[in-house]
Amino acid sequence: MVTLNDAVIAIHSVAQHTACTRSQRSGRQLTLQPRHLHDTLRQARAEQQTPAWKHTYRARAGIEATIHQTTAVTGIHQARYTGLSKVTLEHTFAATAINLIRLHAWWTNTPLQRTRTTHLNRLDLTLAA
Repeated sequence: MVTLNDAVIAIHSVAQHTACTRSQRSGRQLTLQPRHLHDTLRQARAEQQTPAWKHTYRARAGIEATIHQTTAVTGIHQARYTGLSKVTLEHTFAATAINLIRLHAWWTNTPLQRTRTTHLNRLDLTLAA
């Protein structure tokens, strides 16, 4: 990895320094990865734009949402007990709690997660006609 800064790259004049960075001390810094790492990263980013990759990732996004909900609701970041039988029982209780929460939300037609409200919606501004 190679790191270059303003002392090495004198591309901009001092007058244009404020347009490039807000830093008062050092200025711009550019980090260059080795060619094989750069090409691998570029190839992975291009693959992420394909419909096949997005279809596969949809399943992962749903799984991660379930894991997040379980950790947020039950606080089960790590097992409280030792031993396989106790940990299995703890995870079974957490899964049961999540299933009951989801059933209740489905029966009452309430969303599982809070939806984001924009600042403008919070102000509840309407145009005067």
